[in-house]
Amino acid sequence: MDQGHLDTGRDGAQKLATDRLMSFQGLKPSSALELRAYDIDHFGETERYAGASSMPLSAGAIAIMRARLNLPSLTLSLVKTFPRIIRGYQLSNAAAFVVPMDHVTSARINGQSMGRSIVVLRGGSDCVVHEPEGRLIGVVYFTPPPREPWSHLGDGYHLVNPTPDVLASLRRLVSVTLETAAHDPDFLNAPTSLTAVEQSLLSTMEAALRTSTIGGPVSSKMKGYRRIVADMERLIQQDLTIWLKTPELAEQVGVSVRTLQSATQAICGISPHRYSRVLRLWSLRKQLRVGAGRRSVKACAIAHGFWHLGEFAASYRAAFGELPSETLQRAMQETI
Repeated sequence: MDQGHLDTGRDGAQKLATDRLMSFQGLKPSSALELRAYDIDHFGETERYAGASSMPLSAGAIAIMRARLNLPSLTLSLVKTFPRIIRGYQLSNAAAFVVPMDHVTSARINGQSMGRSIVVLRGGSDCVVHEPEGRLIGVVYFTPPPREPWSHLGDGYHLVNPTPDVLASLRRLVSVTLETAAHDPDFLNAPTSLTAVEQSLLSTMEAALRTSTIGGPVSSKMKGYRRIVADMERLIQQDLTIWLKTPELAEQVGVSVRTLQSATQAICGISPHRYSRVLRLWSLRKQLRVGAGRRSVKACAIAHGFWHLGEFAASYRAAFGELPSETLQRAMQETI
């Protein structure tokens, strides 16, 4: 058999393994493995450890899943996500090693294309991540040991591009470790097994770093765009009842309309107008989810700048798959 057939067979096997994990078919809850499904309203619980927050770009009927294995000094998770914009991160004295377990290449972080890169987050990172597609990612959360190559990674985020074989090994290790926790949890009850699994993960991550090209620093242009988006967001959230048009936002931020549009598209993947709408809809939904106190849907809508209620209801339904009145009604029933 020639090398082309070998490569095709290996790629096919990796795709089958990925597809299996995408539906979490190879996993089940056990005494070692926590397996949970989330809706978009409760997914934030899984992000608190990282000081991040996600805003959905579309909800639909996407199944959000998380599998988590706790080891003595690290946590390994597999997460199936949804189209979103993520803001954060704050990892005090810790790091997150994010491994792509899918074939998605459209995500961007602070305007940089992530492609198939591993993302290493350490300390505080002022990041905006645009994921236009749902992802499958493996996440290792841990305190980096005080040795190379970890000691060379400063605070912030780093895009790591290991060789294909090292990335494939890391993906297999994540898959095998989680499947072992699902189907043979007794194996992980032995301290020697726990130590071996943990050391294997650490050494494979270190191999990924040592065989990698590390993405260069963010360009000054993208840094400027990130500041523009942050200023725009502060203006929007300063008074959500006022819906500033794009020229007004640009004027108050102190840039041209074209620059504001370019910045928002580069960092968030959408226009300033749509980003404003996403911010408002998500803020409004969170308010409805707590029962909105004594406020009606109409009052909540107006408080977020939605004065045309028919248009608002249609936008809300397109974003979340239900009417705002249904969100409020369910929230009130859950509190009874």
